[in-house]
Amino acid sequence: MTDPMRISPNYHVGHWNRLTFSEEGDWQKAVDIFVDRVQGRFFEIIAGIECHQYAGFAVMALDCLLIETLQQCREGKPASPRNKSREYFVRFLTDTAFAEFFTKERAIIFYEHIRCGILHQAETKESSKLTIREHAQLAAPAPDGSGLIINRRLFHKRLKRVFEEYEASLRDPSQAELRRNLRKKMDHICRNTAGQP
Repeated sequence: MTDPMRISPNYHVGHWNRLTFSEEGDWQKAVDIFVDRVQGRFFEIIAGIECHQYAGFAVMALDCLLIETLQQCREGKPASPRNKSREYFVRFLTDTAFAEFFTKERAIIFYEHIRCGILHQAETKESSKLTIREHAQLAAPAPDGSGLIINRRLFHKRLKRVFEEYEASLRDPSQAELRRNLRKKMDHICRNTAGQP
């Protein structure tokens, strides 16, 4: 007999698929499972490497993976629709606490120069780069004006804040749509084909 698929350090698919969502306790358990997944597969891993001087690309790659999956959760999609990843990044960076630093134009540059550069070519593109300089802003224009300088430590710290705000919203019973959307995404991850609300 094979072990059930583990979806986080402390939970497997059976834990999720047994939820009926007929009472508030099931929703809180669902959020617990989701938080354990994100903490265990992303934030705890990053915590173990982010102190290394040259960990910037590894940390940003994980942050970008997390941004895309969080936006899928927010929208209730099993995956980013074909040729829509850029739109997902733009919405995430302009609709959350990142909006203080990202216009639509800056979000597009981030997606193309940082996300695509690191995930597809293991480099940042054009004049964009990552920094850990103490006084650098979270996101600032590159000297030539065509790229971005991203303080990867501040970026990651802000991503953790956005996640904490999302978790708080999911724990609020009045956030029915956000909850339904998370359930759709997690049902897909858990191969749960039972009826959706």
